[in-house]
Amino acid sequence: MRLTDRGIYWVLATVLAAAGLIPEFRSLGNLANVATQSAALAVLALGQTFVILCGLIDLSVGQLTGLIVVLVCDVAAGRDAMTAPVLLLALGLGAGSGAITGLLNNRLRIHPLILTFGTMSVLQGIVFTYTDRSVGRAPAAIAWLADGRLLGLPVAPLLVLLLAAGAHVTLTRTRFGMHVHAVGGGRDNARRAGIDTDRVAATVFVISGVSASIGGLLVAGRLGVGYPHAGAGFELDAIVAVVLGGTSLTGGRGSVAGTVAAVLLLGLTNNVLNLLQISSFIQMLVKGLIVIGAILVNQPGGRRAFA
Repeated sequence: MRLTDRGIYWVLATVLAAAGLIPEFRSLGNLANVATQSAALAVLALGQTFVILCGLIDLSVGQLTGLIVVLVCDVAAGRDAMTAPVLLLALGLGAGSGAITGLLNNRLRIHPLILTFGTMSVLQGIVFTYTDRSVGRAPAAIAWLADGRLLGLPVAPLLVLLLAAGAHVTLTRTRFGMHVHAVGGGRDNARRAGIDTDRVAATVFVISGVSASIGGLLVAGRLGVGYPHAGAGFELDAIVAVVLGGTSLTGGRGSVAGTVAAVLLLGLTNNVLNLLQISSFIQMLVKGLIVIGAILVNQPGGRRAFA
């Protein structure tokens, strides 16, 4: 394995070593908090990993997350009896939105960047037509899922580990996973090999939509109310995490482990800069440099340089 194949892990290890010099950072409570706060982004990034590996992109997940936050809190209105119905509502809405995006992608044959920018705008319009202020309240069970403990361990990071393990097995040990890589590596070649490329593309959008649903539930649980701006920026953060983790934007190459490592890197960077009380403008600069540096070592030119 060459250096660039594991560049994100070297960067993560370096940041961890440097952060360990800060006493406040080393506390178990702080580390658990970083993992919990990063959980929603991690879930969205896992879904985005499938999409980008397939050579596609999905900009709609942020506003889909925001819509789910609003609907879950408003419909539940804090009632525990509504937990199961709002869970089904969230998952059904995510899967349905993903299925529609996948269908449009296959029928219209326009670039997914343009298509999902359009669906993002539609979803944003739906959110703010529904409400322009915080509504409802998340039921206790969803709040526990987002910020609770199980046997002393934070629940949200445990959920991320479970989903990441499932995603890893799916992409590396199943026929569908091989087809995702093949389509991302070259759609025409995959079609000639007998792969139903349209079905694969539609399925990864459904996976992305369901990931946004789960991410929305976690955000709703952490916020406690249906905040209409809750999903803003998640789509770009998820894409950054996936590319930062080594997945090629052209598709065909990448890993779930790299995506999870990148989410942790972004979360740790935010945490360390906040502990040091660094100006928000300097934080943007530092995080941008880390992202650029980590992405560069995963590019073809970087590979030759570090091989």
